Amino acid sequence: MRIGLIRHFKVDCPHKKMMTAEEFSEWSRKYEKAKVIKKKVEMYGIEWDICYVSDMPRALVTAKDLYEGKPVIDKLLREVDNAPFINTKRIKLPFFLWHICGRLAWYFKFKSQPESIVGTRRRINKFLDNIDWTKDNILIVFHGFMIYNFQKELRKRGFKGEKLKTVKNGVLYEYVREEVKEDLANENISDMCG
Repeated sequence: MRIGLIRHFKVDCPHKKMMTAEEFSEWSRKYEKAKVIKKKVEMYGIEWDICYVSDMPRALVTAKDLYEGKPVIDKLLREVDNAPFINTKRIKLPFFLWHICGRLAWYFKFKSQPESIVGTRRRINKFLDNIDWTKDNILIVFHGFMIYNFQKELRKRGFKGEKLKTVKNGVLYEYVREEVKEDLANENISDMCG
């Protein structure tokens, strides 16, 4: 069984170097609606049996560009919100600091974040428990931070693939799990006994 993970195309949403909490929140709202910059994605000739996609516009546009069939839209694949970790009205901080500190606040379960690490893991496992496991090749198009967390859960479920630290836009990451066919296993047991 193969699962392919793709982060949506790059979003065309520039930002200032220095921002207040309010400016970071405003940029985040614009990012949710901004257009993507399409690119060619190497799909290695794999025939995907099914495609799941986040309901966010940037993921939907990407999935429709890469998958020929009708993708299955699932809100469980939404990106983890990254809210300002503190509320500053006048103090400006670098954009990357807002981003990193928001993720640290998520990890340490600070109330500034709409979802905690526990909530994200629960969401990922709920999705994984409900997908159609009868399919051999499953494509999932969603978001960078979710993919970073998602691949860890796949490995816990016996999948092998790249251990991602950085998730690039519009790149296919493959995770494979060898399936033991029940009939073959039963046949081997019969041969050993008979």
